[in-house]
Order: sequence, then structure tokens, then C-alpha cells
Amino acid sequence: MEQYPDSSRFKFWREPYNIVLDTTTYCNAKCPQCHRINSTKDAKLSFQGKITKDLPLLHVPFEKIKNTFTPNVLNKINNIQLCPTWGDHMMHPHASEIIEYFLESNKYITVSVNTNGSMRDELYWWKMCALVIKNKSRYHQRRVRIQFDIDGINQEMHSLYRRNTNLQKVLNHMKIASEFKDYIIVESQTILFRHNQDHLKEIEELCKSHGSQKHTAVISERFNCFQSENNNTYHFYDENNEKLTLKKVTPEWRLNFKKEGALISRQTHADATEKPTCGWSLTNALQINFNGNVWPCCYFGNSDIMRRQEWKEHHKFIKKYYDYNNNIYETSIEDILNNNWWQELPYTLESNNLVRQCKMHCTNCTSENRESQLRLHKNL
Repeated sequence: MEQYPDSSRFKFWREPYNIVLDTTTYCNAKCPQCHRINSTKDAKLSFQGKITKDLPLLHVPFEKIKNTFTPNVLNKINNIQLCPTWGDHMMHPHASEIIEYFLESNKYITVSVNTNGSMRDELYWWKMCALVIKNKSRYHQRRVRIQFDIDGINQEMHSLYRRNTNLQKVLNHMKIASEFKDYIIVESQTILFRHNQDHLKEIEELCKSHGSQKHTAVISERFNCFQSENNNTYHFYDENNEKLTLKKVTPEWRLNFKKEGALISRQTHADATEKPTCGWSLTNALQINFNGNVWPCCYFGNSDIMRRQEWKEHHKFIKKYYDYNNNIYETSIEDILNNNWWQELPYTLESNNLVRQCKMHCTNCTSENRESQLRLHKNL
């Protein structure tokens, strides 16, 4: 076999793991560039699962989660990120109970929640945040992080993209979470388009005034599809079948954003080469889709859901994945990481025949053409 990648570019997963876990495919928002939404004419922002059979509408049963993530398993995990890849965790009927279970089962584990924050009521959010006190760290570590999506300074600006959400509700819920700042890290995030780019400072101030301690701004990268014109304009049809437009930030604004310190996601290695730098392995992070399949990153996991047949056939190594049981709800994490597919992964990264997603996202070959991924973190 070819030479194993050096440890600066790849380091095989080891305990304690960091898990990105999907618990649901439900979401109250109808963001037009979201992969789960059909924003074409006459669809009226419908759930894309109706036309994508591999994206069913479901909640992973709470009992299934508990039976899989036992205290012994959770002792091998450092952080669980409940991130809305295919749904918003806060839509799960047992959203707060799942968080409480993780905190109770491992006194050192931390839990992160990324949410649009516009569901439930204020009492629910207060009770969920209060339960963190019961599971506080004896070392005064804040064990829960909640990131809220804020895309504008008013409802009109916020909801052009973050559709079917109420800005004031999000701000109220973020303010409630901030009342528990000794136990919960409260953050906010803005997805940037041309319509809100010049209001970023105001958005940051609005978030700060409602308790956010850190703000992330990221330029939308989803302009490379059939609804886009020259990778700069994205057309969609809203709930009333009215044609609307999203535009990419201007080149001048993007350049200034980069000068402020914005970086391309997972491309922070100064020594990035034509061979992949696997940031997920370097940080012991694993993606677990709602169907239980474990992947080495979200780029692989998302491709499996969006275009499985094409994904399977484009590379012989990816096709091999389906010869093994990589389902966390049926197989232990140790057995998954020890099967032949995962053992062969490092050598595939070092080969001249790269998996498409590795080359696109984790080498320097296309980074200059992917400036839409620029992301900036700022303490407030």
C-alpha cells in the first residue's frame, strides 16, 4: 500500500470522539437554499423528502438513542453537536430530555445545539436551560453551547432567507438562555447575502444586546445549482409562489471580509497541499446521520443522503462502504472504525485517485474557487 498520510494531515479517530448527531429531519424553517426544501415553482417551499426518497420525515426515537449511547459509550465521547444538517434538534419531541440524558450519563461531556431558535415557547426554553444547572460541572465548565440563527436586524431582512421563523421569538429565546450564562455558552450566527452584508455590525449588536457572547458570520456557499445565474444569483419561489431572489455578497465586500480575518471552512492549514488535510480526523469528529450511518465527515454523509446512487458509483472506495454495517444503532463504534473500509480510508486519501468530496473541500486544489465558505468568528 502507499504511504500512510502524515499526522499533520490525517490522524485516525481515537477516544474521546466528537460526534455530530442528527436526531430528526423535522424543521419549522423553510430556508430556500436548504437541501431539505424544494424551492422551485409551485412547490411552495415544501419538504424535499416528498421528492427525495432517502430523506424521510422522522424523529430518531429517544429510546433508540438511549439504548445506543449508553453511559459506557458516552464516556468515550467529548462533545455531541446536535447540528441541523437535515432537521433542527429543537423540533424533536424529546429535545430537552435528550440533552439532559447526555449530561446526566457523563459528567464531563459537553453538548452543542445549533438551532434557528424560533420554535417552542419561552417557558420551554427556560426549563431546558434550567436543567443544565442540575448537571453543572464541578469544575465550573459550561457544558452546553447553544447557537441561534439571526440573519437580519428586522423581520423582513431576517426572513428573506430564514423563512417561517420569527426574529423576535429567536431573540427572546436567546435572551432567556443568556440568563444562564454561568452554565451555558450562548452564541449567534448569520448567513450572509447581499441583502444583509452591510448590516452585519448592526446584527452583531442586536445579538449582543440579547445575550450572545460570540458571533459567527458565514457567506452562503449554495449558489452553484440550477436555480443560480452565474453563481451569483439564486431564484426561489416562496409560500405564495412568488418569485424571489437571493444574491451573493459583492466581491468587494468579500475581500474586506477576508481582510478582517475570515477563513475558508476547514482550510485553515497554511501547509494545505494537493493531498487532503482531513480536519475531521484531526479533531476526532464523526458525522452520524439520522439513519444511523457513521461517516468521516459531513461532506460524505450529506452526499449519501442527497445523491446516494451517484455517490456510490463515482468511486470504488465509496461503493465499498455499503459492504459493511456502519450503522451506530446496530454496530458499536469500535467495530465500525475497525472494519476494512475505515482502515483503508487513510490510503485512499494519499492516492492519486481522490474521492470527489475530499478534493473539493479538503485540498488546496479548489480553495481559491470556494471563497463562499468564508467564515468569521468574533467575541461580542
